[in-house]
Amino acid sequence: MENIQQFFNDKKIEACEQCNLIGRRLEIDCLKVNKVYDACQQRECIEDQLFDLDLPEPCVSTAFEFIRCEFGKAECEQIGDTPIFTEIDENFARLQVACAVPVFVVVRRISDGQIFKLPANPVVGGQKQSDNLIRFPKDIVVYAPAEFLRQGRFECQCESYAECDDSDVSFEGKDNIRLTIGVFLIVKVISEVELCVPTFGFCDVPAPCEEFPEEDEFCEVFLDEELTPFPEFFPRQQHQLED
Repeated sequence: MENIQQFFNDKKIEACEQCNLIGRRLEIDCLKVNKVYDACQQRECIEDQLFDLDLPEPCVSTAFEFIRCEFGKAECEQIGDTPIFTEIDENFARLQVACAVPVFVVVRRISDGQIFKLPANPVVGGQKQSDNLIRFPKDIVVYAPAEFLRQGRFECQCESYAECDDSDVSFEGKDNIRLTIGVFLIVKVISEVELCVPTFGFCDVPAPCEEFPEEDEFCEVFLDEELTPFPEFFPRQQHQLED
């Protein structure tokens, strides 16, 4: 027991040293947070999926070059009228949702080098989808106690990390592009709760922000004696070269 207590004391001292919190009194606070009650991971891959791009002028794919794919934050969507949660027993439920991930394509216009980030709308069954989301239906078993589920205390969240195969990209037709995309997904069941946690009070006021440096004006730099010292006005003599 003493060894366990010493372990936590050492960890507390280590945290204090790292955060400059030595000397502060440990407090107990009640925080309202989203607690994860269950979570699971999956991975998905879509091969040679056709996407439609609303290209700027000139609206032809041959006028642009592909740079990269970018992806937005994933969201859980209800599948039609299907309930998101369906009770299985007093502790577990069936979760049916679609994890929707926004897809963007970054291209460069060859004529002037201008870069555009364009929503990429999937083409499904020959029809352009109305948004730029790729959807992955999920039908899984999760922990969600029924007595709280019936009170609307649980909700679903999903997180994603997506990758595009940059070596397998091809423009097709006037404004279409074909992509292969892999997506890592984490599906979570969360509920808002109040947690009692030890804290060291409020955080310190942070250091001033670092402003992005503006390009110095030539005259401003030239007239600053520290930045531009007065030069030697005459050429060195021959005997000064060794010095």
